[in-house]
Amino acid sequence: MQILKTSVCSFVVCLVVLLGEQTVTASDPQAFFAQHCVKCHGANRQEGDLRLDNLLKPAPESAETWSLIADMLESGDMPPKQQTRPDAAARQEVLKWISDELARVVRPVPAVRRMNRVEYEHSVHDLLGIDVSLASLLPEDGQMQGFDNVAGGLGISSILMERYLEAADVAFESTIRRIKPLPPATRRSVLMEFKENIASVKGKKGGVIESNGAYVDFTPGWPPARVDEAHPIENGVYRCRVAVWPHDPGENRTLSVAVFTGPLFGDGKRKLNGVFDVTGTPDKPRIIEFTTYMGESHALHILPWIYPEHVTWRDKEEQRPGVAIAWAETYGPLDQSFPAESQNRLFGKSDSLSMAEGDSIYMRHRRGVKLHHVDSSEPRADVERIIRELVPRAFRRPVNDELTDQFVELALSRLDQGSTFEQAVRAGVTGVLCSPHFLLINQQDQQQDKVDDFTLASRMSYFFWSSMPDGELLKLALEGKLSDPKVRFAQVERMINDPKIERFVENFTGQWLDLREIEFTTPDKKLYPEYDDLLLQSMLAETRGFFRHLLKEDLSVLNFVDSDFAVLNQRLANHYGIPGVQGHEDFRIVQLPQDSIRGGVLTQASVLKVTANGTSTSPVLRGVWVLDKLLGQPAPPPPPGVPAVEPDIRGATTIRDQLKLHRENESCNRCHVRIDPPGFALEEFDVIGGQRDWYRSLEGKGRSPKIAKTNYYAGLPVESSGQLSDDRTFDGFVEFRKRLLEEPDTIARAIAEKLLVYGCGRPVTHSERSSVESVVADSRAKKLGLRSMIHAVIESELFLRP
Repeated sequence: MQILKTSVCSFVVCLVVLLGEQTVTASDPQAFFAQHCVKCHGANRQEGDLRLDNLLKPAPESAETWSLIADMLESGDMPPKQQTRPDAAARQEVLKWISDELARVVRPVPAVRRMNRVEYEHSVHDLLGIDVSLASLLPEDGQMQGFDNVAGGLGISSILMERYLEAADVAFESTIRRIKPLPPATRRSVLMEFKENIASVKGKKGGVIESNGAYVDFTPGWPPARVDEAHPIENGVYRCRVAVWPHDPGENRTLSVAVFTGPLFGDGKRKLNGVFDVTGTPDKPRIIEFTTYMGESHALHILPWIYPEHVTWRDKEEQRPGVAIAWAETYGPLDQSFPAESQNRLFGKSDSLSMAEGDSIYMRHRRGVKLHHVDSSEPRADVERIIRELVPRAFRRPVNDELTDQFVELALSRLDQGSTFEQAVRAGVTGVLCSPHFLLINQQDQQQDKVDDFTLASRMSYFFWSSMPDGELLKLALEGKLSDPKVRFAQVERMINDPKIERFVENFTGQWLDLREIEFTTPDKKLYPEYDDLLLQSMLAETRGFFRHLLKEDLSVLNFVDSDFAVLNQRLANHYGIPGVQGHEDFRIVQLPQDSIRGGVLTQASVLKVTANGTSTSPVLRGVWVLDKLLGQPAPPPPPGVPAVEPDIRGATTIRDQLKLHRENESCNRCHVRIDPPGFALEEFDVIGGQRDWYRSLEGKGRSPKIAKTNYYAGLPVESSGQLSDDRTFDGFVEFRKRLLEEPDTIARAIAEKLLVYGCGRPVTHSERSSVESVVADSRAKKLGLRSMIHAVIESELFLRP
């Protein structure tokens, strides 16, 4: 493969070296290649062992070579800077010809794929009406073209099937409530009941005081104040309330708390239920309220964020701020149904069904508690009814009796072997949830000329909701109406406006922008003392909110490169140096000052963090990210045996000097001429997204720290100028961003391709270039709006292909 890439590079050099100053068109591609390539790659000379005089057009056996040729042409890797380059029109014409010819000879990638683990969890939740972790029981999914929902990257193994059996068993068990719930009750902790516990948890003398009947916590950050006495004594859904007010906050300081629920003791995972601004007075505190699931051993954990107390230091005369906690309570369990609603959804309601008492169990707070199981006075009839009702819903289309009978017979065979009614149903349900007809998406026969309505319903639902179609989509599919573009348009609008669209926002941005990797590294506390969990949560909320705003308002995808607004709370606004934003709890659309460097995803702290490690930034990592995510021109992996360039965190050598040495190797320079410039432009931002003029260094003997009371020194100045591979120059990030916007079609194609890969669930190759171009062309009429581009994806040939 490496030899082939080298050969193709040489070919592209020859393709453009001989163009001279004339304008070349590709109306006759064979003549075009014969004129400009065969001198170096013909019968008498084959540079890189590549001969092109007999490679006149793409064929199945040469498709890989032609795809690599197209990659080189599209990315602009060739020709070298010293050679004259073809104009954009000629290059695009050649690329279109290659794409059309590849589409003619390359067999399309089958659309059938299995669900990824997130889709499996959502599908089972929506099918059975449960809420239990299932994705964590399954192994991580493979990726293809940057996404984990793409055919070709999702295999099936014996180990995976074992995990599916386990997950299905957990799902079935979650549908049944085994004991009658307690009547809802309030459990409250007030100051005198829990102040000693909080003091011991904090473990810091002087960290808390009593004031106005409340408990004041001055300690920002971990560990949180744990409220034991309000914890539930039984699993269920609870309404939680916490009364807080700010203690001596000062004029310019906003106090907030993060409220978690989770295990009383140990390091078990805790759920963040929200970040709330602390307002009110001792006489009228703020009542924070939310509803969440809690286990019997779970407690409320209240974490003060006294920003900027832990980032900058107050004056000696200033009062010490704190968060006053007056009381906290839980009320529940709120779900009082017995049998559970999820059980009624699966088993149905029938006079033949009952909840039979079983063995007694010990519960510390209750006596005489008995477990229950589902029983039936007509077991065979009920088993068959339950499975026959479940199968078409699970398989997302009408199912013939022959297929359904397999699962009915499986369940009935358990009855015949002496299993209980519930055990028989469990066997049948587990079989359904582990069946290829449930696990696989896009199962339609590839030989059919037209995609059927049920396949369309599933494609649309897994695109937007990462789950199975709802009742309305299936009804329209049954009526044959999803084949109508007007009906599809209306359904896309409905689905985008549904709360489940948050799954698309989170999953698409999590993979396209790598937000899933944001906690992969932790910034060095000495170099970046201002970093905290509030900033981390704010980073994610900003980028998701920005994407959501573009989607809801159908704003241009070019806003991903530059925008005149941002989605901020006070924590991020302060981090970015943008005045006038108060409160950490609510994110809002903020018009950026004229002189602000912010705007677009490249200046968002989340993106800048995932493209750096915890100590330093790398122009290589960030350059590769820009090429792939925003330009759709991913750089190839480095040649084997070439070591990575590690930044000098001592501040003795600039990264630019290190990369200059690295690029003396011609095989490295070929790619770094594209990679490094975007990375240099982004050097204006540190590992947590702060703007900078110099690097922070841990070594600075003989120098004073740049900022008082920190452990870092001012290192070497940042150099953010550069020259793009096409010789355009820029002086700093702002000019680089303008250079990106000089090629709006490149940006639009890149984002359209990402949406097609994710939405269609199959790889997009050069043979599908026509679908990418059609999406861009259709959305251009709506100023490249993100929502319009998504509509165009739904109407693309690739999405509607069987």
